[in-house]
Formats: sequence, structure tokens, C-alpha cells
Amino acid sequence: MNYSKRIEEVRKLIITKGMDSVLINSPHNKYYLGELFSNSGYIVITKENQYILVDFRYFEEVKSKNNLFEVILLSSQNTIQKHLHSIIKEEGLHKLGFEGKEISYDFYQSLQESIPCKLYSLDISKIRSIKESIEIEHIEKACNIADVTFQHILSYIEAGMSEETVENELVRFMKEQGGQKESFDSIVASGVRGALPHGKASNKIIQKGELITLDFGVKYNYYCSDITRTISLGKCSTELSHVYEIVKAAGDEAIRKAKPNLTMGELDYSARQFIAESGYGKFFGHNLGHGLGIQVHEYPAITPDSAELLREGMIITIEPGIYIPNVGGVRIEEDILITSKGCCRLTNSSRELIVI
Repeated sequence: MNYSKRIEEVRKLIITKGMDSVLINSPHNKYYLGELFSNSGYIVITKENQYILVDFRYFEEVKSKNNLFEVILLSSQNTIQKHLHSIIKEEGLHKLGFEGKEISYDFYQSLQESIPCKLYSLDISKIRSIKESIEIEHIEKACNIADVTFQHILSYIEAGMSEETVENELVRFMKEQGGQKESFDSIVASGVRGALPHGKASNKIIQKGELITLDFGVKYNYYCSDITRTISLGKCSTELSHVYEIVKAAGDEAIRKAKPNLTMGELDYSARQFIAESGYGKFFGHNLGHGLGIQVHEYPAITPDSAELLREGMIITIEPGIYIPNVGGVRIEEDILITSKGCCRLTNSSRELIVI
């Protein structure tokens, strides 16, 4: 991990935004910059220096692995507000950025009242969008665990099981394969519940002739995978089989189009237009995909109106879906890496409709 480069990217960002420092408290950005994955503690980066401020629980561990930062001990007497005040005075700072999407209103108020500096909301998450080679390796491993888990669950599911039983086995098996934990709460939605894009596993009993949507992922060394497959327990209806082929073809088209300098909107359109021309446009109501990394949903968002460009080194999901109320639904999701000439799949499970 090139932590020096990452710190410098933050430094460039705050200077570009007309600030001279930033306070970082989100666990994902603290981990990305200083290997601190915790709701506790802070990172402060100024034009000249960088600091990690943690309490007793993390102090020795952070000191032992962070030679790029000055590590400061927090306590009930020596609070973050007190140390910020000292840093601001010592370095003559005037404009402090903070993660506006990540802090509470009360904490923001306490900062306003306790430090002699103007505060500006700043989103630094975009610096994580281009993945380093080691990050790609971690995500590839997480994707491999997801693929192996999918193969396992195909031989596990039986009619008469509840969705929750299937979810529990997904999580158990992913951890058995070396995953830290699931990337998010797994989705298992069978039958008419397949029309719920985020249908969390319930006590519903899975029956023959139903489609089952499985959306799951695992963290490996703090990096996520995110895969969706829709399978059939016995033969499903002709309509849903047809819907499956439309969703698959829409995803195929987006994967074929994905490449550097294509806008997110153009990528979304490639799948959305295919589904619309097939007569199911009103049943595809979410974005085509999202960035993937330390967080399962991170920048960029693959939205219909986005003019942001795909760039080499981004890892994103492609996940078109069709959801028909009181009938069922289909989603197929891949994790892909944007390469110099196009993209490559990191999830490699079959995209064909599997009947078990």
C-alpha cells in the first residue's frame, strides 16, 4: 500500500479546494490513509504534516505501524477539540475541511465552538476510486471466495428451506473460505419476493418452480466483493425465463461497452435502453452499478445522468435487474475492473440461468 502517495493526494485535494487542512473520521478513509479501521480516532492532514489521534485502546498499535504520522494520545482531558486547537495555532491554519457526510450535527457544533478555524465540508472518497495493484489483488480474492460460495450454495439449496437458512449457510461458508465477514447483509429473495431489489432473507419457505435471487459478498483484508445470481429451483415460468435472458443480455452489453473515458451515464444507458426496448423499462428502477473497494458501495455511482468518466483502475459493479410486482424478479451482478482497453470480470460464476 502506497500510504505516502495517498496522503499526498489528500494534500493536493485540500489545496485545490482552497483549504489548508482536513479532519478525517470515517473508518474507511482512516484505514485507506493510516490502517486504522475503527469508529474511534481521527486523522488530520495539513499542508505540512499529518497526525493520527487515538485513545489508549489503539495508541500502541497505531504507533507501531505508522511512521508517516505523528501519533497523539486522546483522553477525556486531552480531547480532539483541544488537540485540533493546538495544531491550528501552531501551524497557522485558517480553513479546516471535514467529512460532512460522516459527522454528527452535535460534533460539528462542538468543532465550531472550540477551534479558531473556518469549517468546510469536504468529500475525499474519490481518491480511493483508482485501485492500486495490491487492492485489486484483495478484491480479486474476495471475488474468488464469492464464486466458490456460489458453487457451494447450488448444491445446498433444497425446496422446503427458508431463505434465512440459505443466508446463514452463505455467511458460514464465506468465512470458512477465509473471508473476514460478509460485505453487507446478504439478500435471499425467492418467488414473488424476487421483485424486491433489496429483499433481505426472511422466514419464507423456498418452493419448487421459484426463482431465487442471491446477492452476497465477502470482505478480504478489508476489501469487498459483491455478486448477484438468480437461479431457478426447478423449471420456472416462461415469462421469468424470458426476463432472465433480457437481464443477462443487458449486462453483457454493458460489460462489452465498459472502457476508460466512457461516461457513467453512457454505461448505464447501454443496459437501460436494452431493457426498455425489450418492454420492461419501468421495472428497472435502480442505478446500473457502483464503485467497489473498502466499502461495498463507494464512488463512482453508475447513474443515468452522470457525466463522470470511467478510468483505468476503477472497480465497479454491473447489475441490471427487472422486478415485476407479484410475479418475481431477476438481477445478475458482476464486479469488473476497468482496464486500458476495456474491462475484465473479477466475478466468474456462470451467467446462464442455472436450474437446480
